[in-house]
Amino acid sequence: DNEALELIAKARAANPDDITLIRSEADLAYKMNDMEKYQKLMQEVIASDPNNPELYYNLGVGSAQAGNSDDAMKFYQKAIDLDPSYANAKINMAALILKKEGAIIEEMNNLGTSAADNRRYDELKEERKQVYMDAIPYLESASDLRPDNKELVRTLMNIYSQVGEDGKFKAAKAKLESMEGGK
Repeated sequence: DNEALELIAKARAANPDDITLIRSEADLAYKMNDMEKYQKLMQEVIASDPNNPELYYNLGVGSAQAGNSDDAMKFYQKAIDLDPSYANAKINMAALILKKEGAIIEEMNNLGTSAADNRRYDELKEERKQVYMDAIPYLESASDLRPDNKELVRTLMNIYSQVGEDGKFKAAKAKLESMEGGK
Protein backbone atom coordinates (compact mmCIF):
# COMPACT_ATOMS: atom_id res chain seq x y z
CA ASP A 1 0.00 0.00 0.00
CA ASN A 2 2.92 2.36 0.66
CA GLU A 3 4.05 1.82 -2.93
CA ALA A 4 0.56 2.76 -4.14
CA LEU A 5 0.63 5.85 -1.92
CA GLU A 6 3.95 6.93 -3.44
CA LEU A 7 2.62 6.44 -6.97
CA ILE A 8 -0.50 8.47 -6.19
CA ALA A 9 1.57 11.20 -4.53
CA LYS A 10 3.73 11.49 -7.69
CA ALA A 11 0.68 11.52 -9.96
CA ARG A 12 -1.02 14.16 -7.81
CA ALA A 13 2.10 16.34 -7.83
CA ALA A 14 1.92 16.28 -11.63
CA ASN A 15 -1.89 16.77 -11.71
CA PRO A 16 -2.89 18.49 -8.45
CA ASP A 17 -6.50 19.14 -9.55
CA ASP A 18 -7.28 15.66 -10.85
CA ILE A 19 -10.31 14.62 -8.80
CA THR A 20 -9.96 10.97 -9.83
CA LEU A 21 -6.49 10.89 -8.26
CA ILE A 22 -7.77 12.58 -5.09
CA ARG A 23 -10.58 9.98 -4.92
CA SER A 24 -8.03 7.17 -5.42
CA GLU A 25 -5.88 8.54 -2.62
CA ALA A 26 -8.96 8.87 -0.41
CA ASP A 27 -9.99 5.28 -1.19
CA LEU A 28 -6.52 4.07 -0.30
CA ALA A 29 -6.53 6.05 2.96
CA TYR A 30 -9.91 4.48 3.72
CA LYS A 31 -8.61 0.96 3.05
CA MET A 32 -5.62 1.68 5.29
CA ASN A 33 -8.04 2.87 7.98
CA ASP A 34 -6.59 6.39 8.00
CA MET A 35 -9.97 8.06 8.51
CA GLU A 36 -8.49 11.49 9.23
CA LYS A 37 -6.72 11.58 5.87
CA TYR A 38 -9.78 10.07 4.16
CA GLN A 39 -12.05 12.82 5.52
CA LYS A 40 -9.58 15.55 4.53
CA LEU A 41 -9.27 14.23 0.97
CA MET A 42 -13.02 13.75 0.62
CA GLN A 43 -13.54 17.38 1.64
CA GLU A 44 -11.31 18.31 -1.33
CA VAL A 45 -13.40 16.11 -3.60
CA ILE A 46 -16.64 17.68 -2.30
CA ALA A 47 -15.27 21.16 -2.90
CA SER A 48 -14.90 20.17 -6.57
CA ASP A 49 -18.47 18.78 -6.80
CA PRO A 50 -20.52 20.16 -3.90
CA ASN A 51 -23.90 18.93 -5.19
CA ASN A 52 -22.99 15.25 -5.59
CA PRO A 53 -25.02 13.23 -3.05
CA GLU A 54 -22.82 10.15 -3.47
CA LEU A 55 -19.82 12.05 -2.08
CA TYR A 56 -21.73 13.00 1.06
CA TYR A 57 -23.02 9.45 1.38
CA ASN A 58 -19.46 8.09 1.20
CA LEU A 59 -18.33 10.60 3.81
CA GLY A 60 -21.23 9.46 5.98
CA VAL A 61 -20.13 5.85 5.69
CA GLY A 62 -16.54 6.82 6.53
CA SER A 63 -17.65 8.88 9.53
CA ALA A 64 -19.90 6.09 10.82
CA GLN A 65 -17.09 3.54 10.54
CA ALA A 66 -14.77 5.93 12.37
CA GLY A 67 -17.36 6.00 15.16
CA ASN A 68 -18.46 9.57 14.51
CA SER A 69 -22.24 9.18 14.32
CA ASP A 70 -23.04 12.90 14.51
CA ASP A 71 -20.94 13.73 11.46
CA ALA A 72 -22.24 10.67 9.64
CA MET A 73 -25.84 11.79 10.21
CA LYS A 74 -25.05 15.27 8.86
CA PHE A 75 -23.46 13.76 5.73
CA TYR A 76 -26.36 11.33 5.17
CA GLN A 77 -28.85 14.18 5.63
CA LYS A 78 -26.95 16.28 3.08
CA ALA A 79 -27.05 13.36 0.60
CA ILE A 80 -30.81 13.00 1.20
CA ASP A 81 -31.34 16.76 0.80
CA LEU A 82 -29.53 16.63 -2.55
CA ASP A 83 -31.29 13.43 -3.65
CA PRO A 84 -34.55 12.64 -1.80
CA SER A 85 -34.65 9.22 -3.47
CA TYR A 86 -31.27 8.10 -2.03
CA ALA A 87 -32.52 4.95 -0.30
CA ASN A 88 -29.11 3.84 1.06
CA ALA A 89 -28.58 7.18 2.79
CA LYS A 90 -32.03 6.85 4.41
CA ILE A 91 -31.35 3.26 5.49
CA ASN A 92 -27.98 4.22 7.02
CA MET A 93 -29.54 7.25 8.72
CA ALA A 94 -32.22 5.04 10.29
CA ALA A 95 -29.56 2.53 11.39
CA LEU A 96 -27.60 5.29 13.15
CA ILE A 97 -30.74 6.56 14.85
CA LEU A 98 -31.69 3.04 15.96
CA LYS A 99 -28.17 2.45 17.30
CA LYS A 100 -29.05 4.84 20.14
CA GLU A 101 -31.51 2.23 21.37
CA GLY A 102 -28.73 -0.04 22.65
CA ALA A 103 -27.55 2.31 25.41
CA ILE A 104 -31.15 3.04 26.45
CA ILE A 105 -32.02 -0.66 26.76
CA GLU A 106 -28.81 -1.35 28.66
CA GLU A 107 -29.64 1.35 31.19
CA MET A 108 -33.23 0.06 31.48
CA ASN A 109 -31.96 -3.44 32.19
CA ASN A 110 -29.61 -2.19 34.92
CA LEU A 111 -32.24 -0.32 36.91
CA GLY A 112 -33.48 -1.56 40.26
CA THR A 113 -37.02 -1.39 41.62
CA SER A 114 -36.95 1.83 43.70
CA ALA A 115 -39.45 4.58 42.94
CA ALA A 116 -36.64 6.65 41.38
CA ASP A 117 -35.59 3.70 39.22
CA ASN A 118 -39.19 3.17 38.13
CA ARG A 119 -39.45 6.84 37.13
CA ARG A 120 -36.17 6.59 35.21
CA TYR A 121 -37.42 3.44 33.50
CA ASP A 122 -40.50 5.32 32.28
CA GLU A 123 -38.31 8.19 31.04
CA LEU A 124 -36.09 5.74 29.16
CA LYS A 125 -39.14 4.05 27.67
CA GLU A 126 -40.20 7.42 26.26
CA GLU A 127 -36.65 8.06 24.97
CA ARG A 128 -36.66 4.68 23.26
CA LYS A 129 -40.06 5.41 21.71
CA GLN A 130 -38.68 8.73 20.42
CA VAL A 131 -35.72 6.92 18.82
CA TYR A 132 -38.22 4.72 16.98
CA MET A 133 -40.34 7.71 15.96
CA ASP A 134 -37.21 9.49 14.63
CA ALA A 135 -36.25 6.44 12.55
CA ILE A 136 -39.70 5.70 11.09
CA PRO A 137 -39.80 8.43 8.39
CA TYR A 138 -36.41 7.32 6.99
CA LEU A 139 -37.43 3.65 7.05
CA GLU A 140 -40.85 4.29 5.49
CA SER A 141 -39.35 6.39 2.73
CA ALA A 142 -36.61 3.84 2.05
CA SER A 143 -39.22 1.08 2.01
CA ASP A 144 -41.27 3.03 -0.55
CA LEU A 145 -38.13 3.37 -2.68
CA ARG A 146 -37.20 -0.31 -2.18
CA PRO A 147 -40.56 -2.12 -2.01
CA ASP A 148 -38.92 -5.56 -2.32
CA ASN A 149 -36.61 -5.13 0.67
CA LYS A 150 -37.86 -7.61 3.30
CA GLU A 151 -35.51 -6.35 6.01
CA LEU A 152 -36.97 -2.85 5.79
CA VAL A 153 -40.50 -4.21 6.08
CA ARG A 154 -39.49 -6.45 9.00
CA THR A 155 -37.76 -3.58 10.81
CA LEU A 156 -40.78 -1.33 10.31
CA MET A 157 -43.12 -4.07 11.50
CA ASN A 158 -41.12 -4.48 14.72
CA ILE A 159 -40.96 -0.73 15.31
CA TYR A 160 -44.69 -0.28 14.68
CA SER A 161 -45.29 -3.01 17.26
CA GLN A 162 -43.08 -1.17 19.79
CA VAL A 163 -44.77 2.22 19.31
CA GLY A 164 -48.33 0.89 19.28
CA GLU A 165 -49.06 1.59 15.60
CA ASP A 166 -51.34 -1.44 15.31
CA GLY A 167 -52.75 -0.66 11.87
CA LYS A 168 -49.32 -0.11 10.36
CA PHE A 169 -47.99 -3.17 12.22
CA LYS A 170 -50.70 -5.39 10.69
CA ALA A 171 -50.13 -3.94 7.21
CA ALA A 172 -46.36 -4.50 7.46
CA LYS A 173 -46.89 -8.03 8.82
CA ALA A 174 -49.25 -8.87 5.95
CA LYS A 175 -46.80 -7.41 3.42
CA LEU A 176 -43.91 -9.39 4.91
CA GLU A 177 -45.96 -12.61 4.88
CA SER A 178 -46.88 -12.09 1.23
CA MET A 179 -43.21 -11.37 0.41
CA GLU A 180 -42.19 -14.61 2.10
CA GLY A 181 -44.77 -16.57 0.17
CA GLY A 182 -47.48 -16.67 2.83
CA LYS A 183 -45.49 -18.68 5.38
